[in-house]
Amino acid sequence: MTPKLALHGLVKRFATKGGDTLALDGVDLEVEAGAFVSLVGTSGCGKSTLLNIVAGLEQPTAGTVLVDGDLVVGPGPDRGVVFQAYSLFPWRTVAENIGFGLECARLRKAERRRRVAEMLGVVGLSEFADRLPRELSGGMRQRVAIARALVGEPDLLLLDEPFGALDLQTRQSLHEFLRRVWLRTGATVVMVTHDVGEAVYLSEQVVVLTKRPGTVSEIIDVPFGRSRGPEVRREQRFLAIEDEIDDLLRARRAS
Repeated sequence: MTPKLALHGLVKRFATKGGDTLALDGVDLEVEAGAFVSLVGTSGCGKSTLLNIVAGLEQPTAGTVLVDGDLVVGPGPDRGVVFQAYSLFPWRTVAENIGFGLECARLRKAERRRRVAEMLGVVGLSEFADRLPRELSGGMRQRVAIARALVGEPDLLLLDEPFGALDLQTRQSLHEFLRRVWLRTGATVVMVTHDVGEAVYLSEQVVVLTKRPGTVSEIIDVPFGRSRGPEVRREQRFLAIEDEIDDLLRARRAS
């Protein structure tokens, strides 16, 4: 079976005043359809660069990115992207922000309204459809950003530190929200995070990258199934996996 996402020999160099910087060096990774995978690694290891290449926002120096077997050469509607910064249009309402991509795709107004209304229900913001972003909390704004990425019905959702700017309580609330959305939509999710506990709680696999230049060091399977709840965070197995990944990251940092 063709994986949803396949990276083969991915290399990325950046030109700098001091010469070329090698950010990624030979990344090989496959993600199955419907999976939830997190990428973790030390600061500067190339996690966000890798995600931007998958999104089509940057081009690799060498190697290939395939989605459903097709070569990625730029952004596309098959991939939704959510960044840490909400990047909402402040003059547009919640509904208008969510529907912006559908406008760009020139969908008929009735279809846009249907999809936006459905997505507002999915993210629990139907009663806030006519509010402006400044009238929402940080957690609600991030829900709008996720809804905007999902409303085009992408098969692949790419998240770059989506909860990093939020307080702990809001972040944990959005963990439950994201799990519900993932299970309901069946999308494949690839998330970059610096929070090991977040990665273990949300993911089916955690991919540990080496320090720069980044490549895949370890792939850790998370054995808790898709119906897990917050109580799993207290299980000894959960804590052991968290410790294992923390140890790997410390070793990479020291090497």
